[in-house]
Amino acid sequence: MINYWSLKTEDERKAIIAKSIATRRANKKKREDVEHQVKAKSLELRYNIKQLSEQLEQARKAIRFGEIAKQLDTKSLMREEDIIKHAMSFEKAIGIYFLIENNKIVYVGQSVNVFSRVTQHWDKKFDSYAWIPCEKNMLDKLESLYIYFLSPPLNGECADGRKFAPLRLEQLIA
Repeated sequence: MINYWSLKTEDERKAIIAKSIATRRANKKKREDVEHQVKAKSLELRYNIKQLSEQLEQARKAIRFGEIAKQLDTKSLMREEDIIKHAMSFEKAIGIYFLIENNKIVYVGQSVNVFSRVTQHWDKKFDSYAWIPCEKNMLDKLESLYIYFLSPPLNGECADGRKFAPLRLEQLIA
């Protein structure tokens, strides 16, 4: 049997070894790249599966919600997205509030925390309330304007018979 390796010169053997090492490194790099791509694709697929599972669960909830709503025979149930879309944070509960009795505004007030303030009116008779948001620096002006315009019976009166408001009418006009 002929030993071809022994027939090669020292430089040829070194070239063959260098080529072999380069080929092994290139193959190893290709394998690592493929493994990296497989891992990345696997992570992406896991993420997509998780997202789809969550969407499926939401769809199941929506279907069940709809079935229950039909049984209750009501159209007034709102979806979570709609409730959240119309929500206001407590930080924005600054405004003018109106206490209402028998569909008539009986009191006008202002607060930087409307919800808390309305609950403090245990001494006034009202069956509902409404409020409008307002910038803090406009509270006195807007409350005064509504008091003068609506003249609600439960707001206090001044000695001259006009309704008490934070600002006099002349101050609002000026």
